[in-house]
Amino acid sequence: MRTVHVIGAGFAGLTVSLRLAQKGFQVELYETGNRVGGLLGTDQTEHGIAERAANALIRTEKAEQLFQELGITPSLPLDSSKKRFLFRGIPKAWPLSFMETVVTIARVVPQILLRGKKGFKPQAGETLQTWGERHLGKIPTRFILGPAMQGIYGNEITNLSASLILGPIFSQTKKGKYKGLLTGPGGMQDLVNHLEQRLHELGVKIHLNAQIKLEDLQGPVVVATSAKAAAELTRVRYPSIAQVLSRIQMSSLMSVTLFFAKAQDKFKGFGCLIPRGFDLKALGVLMNSYIFKDRDKTYNETWILGGSKEEQLLDLSDTELLKLIAEERFRILGQKDSLLDYRINRWKKALPYYNLQLEESLADLQEVELPKDLHLHGNYLSGIGLSKILERSDLIAEKIASQHE
Repeated sequence: MRTVHVIGAGFAGLTVSLRLAQKGFQVELYETGNRVGGLLGTDQTEHGIAERAANALIRTEKAEQLFQELGITPSLPLDSSKKRFLFRGIPKAWPLSFMETVVTIARVVPQILLRGKKGFKPQAGETLQTWGERHLGKIPTRFILGPAMQGIYGNEITNLSASLILGPIFSQTKKGKYKGLLTGPGGMQDLVNHLEQRLHELGVKIHLNAQIKLEDLQGPVVVATSAKAAAELTRVRYPSIAQVLSRIQMSSLMSVTLFFAKAQDKFKGFGCLIPRGFDLKALGVLMNSYIFKDRDKTYNETWILGGSKEEQLLDLSDTELLKLIAEERFRILGQKDSLLDYRINRWKKALPYYNLQLEESLADLQEVELPKDLHLHGNYLSGIGLSKILERSDLIAEKIASQHE
């Protein structure tokens, strides 16, 4: 039986290990930490659950298949989650005025009629802000595109790469209809636990607290880590690859889940995204109790902060951070409620910064000939979403299987 070594037991490492084991490989999975799952995890409290990072996957066909084969009954969003807010003085379902909407339509429709979808394809080296202002105008870019993208990528659009983020929309691959989200009944830890259990059943050997060197491994290796960790792992054996990976910048993010004695019921929806320019630090707030059912005993929200320009926020004490959020919560939602409990997760330099530097680095990485038995995997390569990582896990497993038939 052929052995494949997988380094990193986050979602990328777990899912590629699953697919490889299902294809008959002996998989050795190495993790430097004391648990699997990476950023994914769920804290259980007396008031309900608090997600450490992502709260769900996009409900693609592959995601549904994964849940089915793991025996997880997915928790699907409530109808209330369909409503989403953007802040412009107050949370609004649509932040543009009537005339601003008319002007935006008058700008976009002729472009569609004259050039079609291809006319919107981003240019190499173009930021999301430049792309948005070119096609949509400054106001919709600031109040719609900006907060929507920073809610996903955790950074302002001023330096985010339009090509990396929007480029896949213009690929020839047929995309399925968006069907919403799905997660485990007890949160994302359900998914991690089921993945770990299935790997054990398939004979995958999971090595926790492992200090592994790439040069000590023989045969196919999947490096399913952050770009920073991948650069360090490849430094000795593949210095040209390490040099490119080391240029990829990382960004910090923080999630703060707050449990309240009283429900906020003025704005019932998935959450509220917050454009820059209002002297507010928060990137957005998730209204968890209006997203998934039967998970909370009391009303709770998750506030998202961080990004490359606000790294110092992660150094605030719990008291300082809670005070800041209380002030911003009153400005945004108009609420002053008694806090029952909270959970703070600080992720320093944990996420790839999808900026122009990453666009350049990935282009350079394509110019470097990867060894046949080395496969890079992670959220800096195929998109930051878990469903995209799952797709790449399938592709890597298929590639390794075809090479070792």
